Amino acid sequence: MATFYLDYVNGSDSNNGSSWALAWKTFTSGATAARIASGDIIRVAKSPTPSSIGNTTWTDRSKTVTLASALTQNIDLCEVIWTGTGDTTVTLVAVGTDGKQGDYSVRLTVDSSPQANILQAYHATGTLDLSSKQKISFWIKNTSAIVAGNWVVKLCSDTAGATPVDEFPIPAIPSTGYWVPLTLTRTGEGNLNSSIGSIAIYTGGVTTGLASSVITVDDFIACTSDGLNLQSLISKNSLEQGGSEGWFGIQSIDNTDIKLDNEVNTKGITTVSGGRGYSGASETVASYKRETIKTAMASATSTVVNNVMDSGSSGNQIQFQGGYNTASNEQDGETFFDGLNGNGYGIQISSKSYVTLNRLQVVRYYYGINLTSATWCNFSFQNLSNNFTGLYGSSSHNNTFSLFANVNQSAYGIRLVACIRNTFTEITNANSNFNAGLWIEGNSFNNYVILASNLNNNVYGLYLYAGPANNLFDEITKADYNTTAGIAFEFAYYNLVKKCSSTFSAGSGILNNPGINFVRNAVLTGTTEVSGGMVYSDCCLFSWNHDGNVGDFRIYYDGGQILAQTAVRHTPSGKAWKLEVTSSTRTSSYPLRVKIAEVPVNANSQVTVKAWFYKDSASGIAGKLVCRGKQLTGIPNDVTATTSEILQTWEELTIQFTPTEAGILEIEAWAYYVSALSNVYVHDLTISQV
Repeated sequence: MATFYLDYVNGSDSNNGSSWALAWKTFTSGATAARIASGDIIRVAKSPTPSSIGNTTWTDRSKTVTLASALTQNIDLCEVIWTGTGDTTVTLVAVGTDGKQGDYSVRLTVDSSPQANILQAYHATGTLDLSSKQKISFWIKNTSAIVAGNWVVKLCSDTAGATPVDEFPIPAIPSTGYWVPLTLTRTGEGNLNSSIGSIAIYTGGVTTGLASSVITVDDFIACTSDGLNLQSLISKNSLEQGGSEGWFGIQSIDNTDIKLDNEVNTKGITTVSGGRGYSGASETVASYKRETIKTAMASATSTVVNNVMDSGSSGNQIQFQGGYNTASNEQDGETFFDGLNGNGYGIQISSKSYVTLNRLQVVRYYYGINLTSATWCNFSFQNLSNNFTGLYGSSSHNNTFSLFANVNQSAYGIRLVACIRNTFTEITNANSNFNAGLWIEGNSFNNYVILASNLNNNVYGLYLYAGPANNLFDEITKADYNTTAGIAFEFAYYNLVKKCSSTFSAGSGILNNPGINFVRNAVLTGTTEVSGGMVYSDCCLFSWNHDGNVGDFRIYYDGGQILAQTAVRHTPSGKAWKLEVTSSTRTSSYPLRVKIAEVPVNANSQVTVKAWFYKDSASGIAGKLVCRGKQLTGIPNDVTATTSEILQTWEELTIQFTPTEAGILEIEAWAYYVSALSNVYVHDLTISQV
């Protein structure tokens, strides 16, 4: 067992990893299978510490965070078309089509024979004094891979982009079709000029790949060398390690107005399709920004950026421990890996076992964490944000997870497919994702201890889909303000939620469509507490202590609801079953039914079952007392008694039968549609055997 060191910024994969001075750079080529073994610990250098951005105003379910005073200076927000020159045609693109800030972005389309080192487009900015700033930050999107030396952004002292005074070469961008936030230091470093009259984009000295290419730009701002910029993350969290608030990527900055991003291609509009924003307390509080470790930009969604290369063994896990201070060798921080362009897998574990990941965070990748056939691993993630999916797991079993702040992904906070026997000790703040906070697809026998704050997701807080079965959820504290449902079961069976709450402004608290599932202590607030399909056989949701009321038991079916209640009953004691038929699909061949007793019986003695029935429609609905046939020998067919056509009058029904073997019999009450949607009540059951 050995300790190794990994530093993505200062390390080299040609080192031996034995100290910080000889640290590896990457998981993939540094911590190779030939270099590490069971029980080894790889210490990973931390990201820069958070710094204050002053008091800011955060608003629940809003994309906007407001600074007390501006920390950046606008250069051009690309709301007005630039002037095209040279080999380029310039167009103004409405942000509903593409863009990150305001109403428009600016697009440059190059002809088939671009020249090197010439002015391609410019825009007069008005006179700007940027002498207190050292960098610029902006968004760029490209249709062809950008080679270093293709493009240069220049700040000019004249109004026509002809007299550059500050130059910023655009680095290589291997991906296409993704917005990338860039923060660039001027050539020669130092402060920016005090008299800027225009901003310009030039071709650089390299024209490789420029022919017929397109770039789109937006939101040019000036910033200080260590200040807020478009690559920063912001939060109410002051702690370098841990904390109760997540970190958010930035979509745009316009003086004091910051918009929070989802994934990098989220459009800069304020409708739902533009992202979800922040979920939490509305307040003005001290806030902070932190910078990330920028990994090499991935060229494709499936490019693996950091790949765990070896397995540990039982009792001797290989550990990747993030957040290490290279000066003190203490684990006093977090390691934030940043893909910048929304591509690639930030960290991947594929077909590996007995691995621990801790204090490692990922932002702006396709999958922040990708687990494929990972087994017997331990994962603790503090912040997965602004990816397409924060954590994606497939066919991964017997792992233990603790996850916090799975926020503002383009699709899912967490998506699990065909994963079995995993334990999630805590999933906190699976918020503001564009599809679902937690998507569970075909998973079985997993245990989720606490799911807290599955808020403000565009579709579902928790979604179980395509066959997940026998999953246990101890507590879901807030599945609130999700557009379609707080909790959704779709083709999901025998899952149990012990305690949950869901407040909603649209859709329903729980959707069961279809499935047979169970909830206890569900506190649901809204006009539609439970909804489900009307065409599936025996689609039902069992709810104990409904809305927090002890003893309130309900069964939600397709086409009906059954509940234990005291408002209508035969005698003043106990509870009566109420069978509500809400769909004409519940006919005599498909009745709404509930088991009202399990009876131990002896052989060869007559059994008599009596129960009192009451109806809210004389002829529009029917009730039956039923012992189903073939439960025991001697009872070949259903034994039934049917209600008379009388309105709101208690009537005692009786059935008798003689089993020829001893055993257990189930007795049921049925209700079914005749010509009206109405209710049947059942109370005071008596059973005797000669």
